[in-house]
Amino acid sequence: MQRCLVILNQPDQAVVLLSLAASLIKQVGADRIDVLAAREPPNDGRGPMGLTDEGAFVMRQDQREWAASLHATFHQWLEQEYGSPADRLSAVEVNWLDPEIAVERIINGYGRDAGLILQSFPDRRDSEQKHRALRSAIFETNRPLLLVPPFWDRPCGRTVLMAWRDSPCCRRAFTASRMLLAHAESVTVLSPEGEIMPPDLLPGIAYESAHLPHRHGADAVAQQLLDIAQDEKADLLVMGGYQHGMLYNRIMGSVTDYILHHPSIPVFLHH
Repeated sequence: MQRCLVILNQPDQAVVLLSLAASLIKQVGADRIDVLAAREPPNDGRGPMGLTDEGAFVMRQDQREWAASLHATFHQWLEQEYGSPADRLSAVEVNWLDPEIAVERIINGYGRDAGLILQSFPDRRDSEQKHRALRSAIFETNRPLLLVPPFWDRPCGRTVLMAWRDSPCCRRAFTASRMLLAHAESVTVLSPEGEIMPPDLLPGIAYESAHLPHRHGADAVAQQLLDIAQDEKADLLVMGGYQHGMLYNRIMGSVTDYILHHPSIPVFLHH
């Protein structure tokens, strides 16, 4: 991983994301953090009618104030984390980005060449555009994404649970997560009864294996993973990012969606 992209949404969650990014890139030997506060275009995703000129002006002003608040938090964190600019240059390159940009351009311009994307879990205060940006980061960048609970104040990646399922996105998640596993103190691979993870997915990584008792329904499976994480005091859950159609999710549920709406542990996803 050479570059970590941190996507900021809520100002009160920014320091958690930034501090975790600094810790992780030091751990894996990366050398660059790009911090993105994407200001929303007034008419992005708002239908054919859009906003009036006055409404667009007000929204742009609100977005500038939002980005300015985040930038003030970022600047304070930067000085505390890395000291003077001279000290910073010898440690890591850190870039601030606050363009007015649509979701599609966020993904094409910033997401697809990142080694790792860090973002907060969905928040009820997030706008529709920011919810779309999160789903695009998961399902359209083809890059690993680390979702961080609000106000997370523990290390990440020392006690790791890995939810195995024989699928392409799970294989990609396991392969990509190896950059974080070298410093783990404990790694446990959880798999459904009757399934065994191919050992060549985690070469050189010491891990234990455990089977998940059968549960009916995606919500039950997802809650089971979260319960085990809590019991084991895990600080990272690795899983594939699974996406089904809207009708399927409405009827059957989705493990990914359930996890997204229950932020209790950092989650490493790859679609």
